[in-house]
Amino acid sequence: MYLNGLILAMLILCAACSGTVGEEIVPPGVGEAAPASGGGIKADGPEWKQCLEEGDKLYAHRLHEGEEWKSLEDAIKKYEEALSLLTGTSASSPAARELFGLYLRLARTNYQFAYYFLEEEDKVLDGYRNGYEYADKAIKIAGKETIPPQEKAEAHFWRGLSAGSFRDKKRMSGVGGLFGGGIKKDLQRALELDERCVYGGPHRFMAKFHLATDDVEEAYVHAQRAVEIAPDFLNNQLVLAEVLWKLEQKAQAIQRLEYIMSKGSSVIPEALIENREVVTRTGPILEAIRNRKEPNWD
Repeated sequence: MYLNGLILAMLILCAACSGTVGEEIVPPGVGEAAPASGGGIKADGPEWKQCLEEGDKLYAHRLHEGEEWKSLEDAIKKYEEALSLLTGTSASSPAARELFGLYLRLARTNYQFAYYFLEEEDKVLDGYRNGYEYADKAIKIAGKETIPPQEKAEAHFWRGLSAGSFRDKKRMSGVGGLFGGGIKKDLQRALELDERCVYGGPHRFMAKFHLATDDVEEAYVHAQRAVEIAPDFLNNQLVLAEVLWKLEQKAQAIQRLEYIMSKGSSVIPEALIENREVVTRTGPILEAIRNRKEPNWD
């Protein structure tokens, strides 16, 4: 699976042309405030913290080969259990900071689980939708609480990426909201807050946007910066290789691809899943080039 930059760019252009920028970017229900019931516990209660710690351990366990799928699924369940113990809180309560952290974890983990491991379309869409919803709730809290810029940036990044992936999967061309509350705006905001978040993620995906609209020079600026920030997050190298190829700098593009293959999946242990997927995609690209065929970058 791979986020289709061309489709995303077409969506952006469609939204700009239609002027429908205020509509929801995912189906109804997304972005609603966290439910407020009277059954919450104090922010310093031990129960939710234990669930959070267990969720974090499971998330870390995703790096064990063969146990990635189950670890992410179980981490989501533990984070949701922790969240259920805090649902009596609100965005202005003492527990708001803890809620933000839980929402951010749930946004990230739901997106990763859907993107890397789920195959059934409905389940993938549910994962992206959940990723959007949780990131959106985190952003709402960040508007009222003092949250570090790095964490705010990550919330915007996951909301934009989840929305983009949802729309790409549904092929929802022409649906509005892409500027007013959507993908590009979130990525730009993440870039403003912390360009380094998620291994240079805002630059990585801004490069994809510009590539898809044939603004290759601007794509190069973002792709090069992403590589400067995190050279061993291999998707940065792959995006830069594609940009260089489009700029007819094919020898340099091949060098980037060979760099990916030489480093391998485990070059950043915490990014094993992400890097493994890039290595898997890079092999056929190099093979096509060696056979004097045009590579498929998607």
